[in-house]
Amino acid sequence: MTAAVMPSLITERRHAEDAIYLLVDPLADCAPEQPLSLASLMEALGADALTTVARPDLAHTPSACPVLIRLAGPGQEPATAFIRQVSQHALADVVHRRRYICGLLLSPFDADALAEHVAARCMDFSGSAVGGMSPWFEPLRLELLAASMSRESLGHRLWPIRTWLLPTSWGSFAIVNGAPGGPAAADASSAQADPLPALARQTQQDAVLIATLLAAWRRSLQQPLAYAPRRWQGKTPLPPQAAAEAFRMIRQAREIGLTDSRDIIVLALHQVTIHPRLLHYEPLRLALSRTSPGGAAAALAVYGDLAWQRIAHHLNLAETTS
Repeated sequence: MTAAVMPSLITERRHAEDAIYLLVDPLADCAPEQPLSLASLMEALGADALTTVARPDLAHTPSACPVLIRLAGPGQEPATAFIRQVSQHALADVVHRRRYICGLLLSPFDADALAEHVAARCMDFSGSAVGGMSPWFEPLRLELLAASMSRESLGHRLWPIRTWLLPTSWGSFAIVNGAPGGPAAADASSAQADPLPALARQTQQDAVLIATLLAAWRRSLQQPLAYAPRRWQGKTPLPPQAAAEAFRMIRQAREIGLTDSRDIIVLALHQVTIHPRLLHYEPLRLALSRTSPGGAAAALAVYGDLAWQRIAHHLNLAETTS
């Protein structure tokens, strides 16, 4: 999905009562002179268009909290060129660990109510079953929630956000839809009756490690390698569903006993470069399971290009015969 299609997509998804909002994260880099900086947006749209989202862990520092910007109220149309500019910035953000553009949102609620909803959900999407919070509105975290929850379950929690146009980990946009009818955010008994799935909580716990792995993956694509049959060569910076794939590889690494983040990342980089089923090669799996923390790189370095070719061939044959 390109920036060029964003204006028409908003028109297609928007209901008559919906306002259009932009959600940005001031903790990410955006120079004051940039047209999408908070200073520039305030000058262009007026201070009344900006509403602070008081995320629970930063409520004492409003300048560090996310900001919801109303681009157009019900019945109003934002400038097409401006929507494209926002979309282009969001796509360019993919190379950064922290992204400034969190998404374009369509909602029938006013800005104050919507900001309160986004802040409240920080508690509901916590990576801990007891207490804690998650900045779930960050693109990577919301992408992981969408990958680990049913559409219905996430949609009920997302409402009153009708549509969230979400910048993705692979350099495109995803559409996450809200749906009315779920448990009320303020109703504690309803929240307990519909708890966040354990897998979704795990994604929030691992979000920082996933971001680190994605950054290493992007860097690896710039390095010359003699043997890299599975290296991504598509038009986007990473393959579709990159964050979900990173989470899957992290879980696989832990299943064989790897706990050190360095080991998890170096194994994952071999998987995305040589073969996704490397751990199905039993000698390698055993060698990795016996390494001390921080020793995976040395265990993998034992294999040269010819050995990797033989292993990949073996795994490919196993795939075709299974």
